[in-house]
Amino acid sequence: WPHGGAMLSTLSLSEYLFSRGKRLFAHGLRRAACADLASVVSFGNDSSGKNAEASGFLAEMTLSQGRFKAARRHAEAALKAMPSCPQYQYLCGRAWENGAGANPEKAAQYYLDCLELNPAHVRARCSLGLLRVATGLVNEGLAILRNAWDTNPGNFDSFLSLYRGLRRAGRAAEARGHLREARFRLRKDPRFVSFQDRLRYRSAARRQRAGSLGDAVILPFLHLADPVAPHNGERLRSTTIRIDLPGTVQEPHAFRLRRRQRGRNA
Repeated sequence: WPHGGAMLSTLSLSEYLFSRGKRLFAHGLRRAACADLASVVSFGNDSSGKNAEASGFLAEMTLSQGRFKAARRHAEAALKAMPSCPQYQYLCGRAWENGAGANPEKAAQYYLDCLELNPAHVRARCSLGLLRVATGLVNEGLAILRNAWDTNPGNFDSFLSLYRGLRRAGRAAEARGHLREARFRLRKDPRFVSFQDRLRYRSAARRQRAGSLGDAVILPFLHLADPVAPHNGERLRSTTIRIDLPGTVQEPHAFRLRRRQRGRNA
C-alpha cells in the first residue's frame, strides 16, 4: 500500500445496502427499505447472491402494502433466481391470488409446487385450502384446512384459516365448536387472546346496536319550559326528554364550574 498505510477491508455495496434494507424493514421503515433493496436488485450483478433475497423482501413488502402487481414481479424474479425455494413459490401464489388480474388457478399451482418442495409449509397449505373454499371446492378446501390444523394443533395460522374457511362455507356451528376446541390448545398464544377479544367486542357491539335504541335515559334536571297548549277537550300529555342512543350528558353545574375557573385564572 502507498505511504505505508494500513490495509483496508473492502465492503461490497450490494451487501451493505442489503443489510441496511433488512434493518430498516425490521424497524418498520418500509419505504426506505424498499429503496435500498431496489438498488440491490438494479445492480444486476448477483456475485454476492443477494438479488434473490432482496427480491423476496420486496415481494413481502409490496404484498403487505396491497401492491399485488409489483409483488408478482418481485416474487417471480426471486423465484427465477432460486427455483427450488418453497418460500418464493408461496409468495408467487399469494401475489397471483389477490388484486387486479388475479389468477386463482395459477396461485393454486404455486401453492402445490411449494408443498411439493416443503410439505410442512403451513401457510401454503392454509392458503391453498382457503382458495379451494373460495373457488367453490368447499369439501376439498375444508379437508386441506383440517389436515393443516390436525398436523399443527398449536399453530394460530392453521386455526384461523380453518375458522375462516368454516365461516365462509356457512358452517357457523362448526366454526364455534372449532373455537371452543382452540381455547384449550391456544390459551397462551397472544394472537389467539387478541382474536378472542375482537370477537367479544364485535358481539357486544351488535347487541348494543340491537338493544339500545329503545332504552331511554331520563334527564331529571331538565324541565319543559313552555308546553304546547292542547286542543279542546284533550288533556296535556306528560312530556319526557330522553336520549335514545348512548352519549355524554353534561352536568347542570358544569357551566358554573367553568365560569368560576375562568374568573379565577383571569
